[in-house]
Amino acid sequence: MSLSTIELPRAGAVPPKALRQVQSAMKRDGAVVLDGLFPPALLKKLSAEVRRRHGSGQLRERGLVRDIAGRYAAVLPFEGPFLDSRFYANPALHKMLAALLGSDYRISSLETVIASPGAYEQHQHIDGPIRFDVSLGKSKKAYHGDLSGLPPYAVTLCVPLCDVAEDNGPTAIWAGSHRTALNAKPPSEACIRRDYREEHVVGRLGRAFFFDYRVFHCGMPNMTPEVRPVLMFVFTRAWFRDQNLCDVYPRVVISKRNLSRVPRRYKDLFLLAPSSRRPLWD
Repeated sequence: MSLSTIELPRAGAVPPKALRQVQSAMKRDGAVVLDGLFPPALLKKLSAEVRRRHGSGQLRERGLVRDIAGRYAAVLPFEGPFLDSRFYANPALHKMLAALLGSDYRISSLETVIASPGAYEQHQHIDGPIRFDVSLGKSKKAYHGDLSGLPPYAVTLCVPLCDVAEDNGPTAIWAGSHRTALNAKPPSEACIRRDYREEHVVGRLGRAFFFDYRVFHCGMPNMTPEVRPVLMFVFTRAWFRDQNLCDVYPRVVISKRNLSRVPRRYKDLFLLAPSSRRPLWD
């Protein structure tokens, strides 16, 4: 059984049946594959921009977040093709995110992950906090309640900027593992590998996928002579903040000038960007 794949119509409409399929797949597997979300011409522009910034060294110099297993992640600014509303406010994307996170979701971050030639298998991990704690005075302990049915509070849209095959570093996802991530005692890597099926997301340029912030995943080796760039576009419920990114500031980068070009109906998406805040005292 592989991950569910949703074929999206070119017009950007998402029928109610497809929305239910997305919700069901995310609840069951913590991930769902999307075909045809972005126009091919836009994807080529996004890919060219990321490759330009990578080739010039700008990503490592100005946007580096971390370097793991021969790949690095870098924050991207909302400018150029990333300021195209077909990207950040794609109608089909908006409908699916509203169904998963509620209509008041926010952009939490936009990064690219570049897997260099020779990048090896990344460690198995989840992207968000590994558990919720209960604080009583000065003491802190893990929450022991059942959180297996908790709806998603953060979702990553992974957008490969090239064809992805088994040899250039697909993302491995352990389907269904998101239900155990918030246990008071997190599961071991051996348990995840034993109890959940491993799925590799491969396909031509134009295939993207959602995954729940709690699903266990990793990047596989890049055994080709070419870099493998992907976009990691994170959206969250309005109340959620990722404490793992406290040292990354700002995590949503858009200048006041570019924010002024965002249509009013989309401005709330950028409320976590410093440029969206007015000074309280001059």
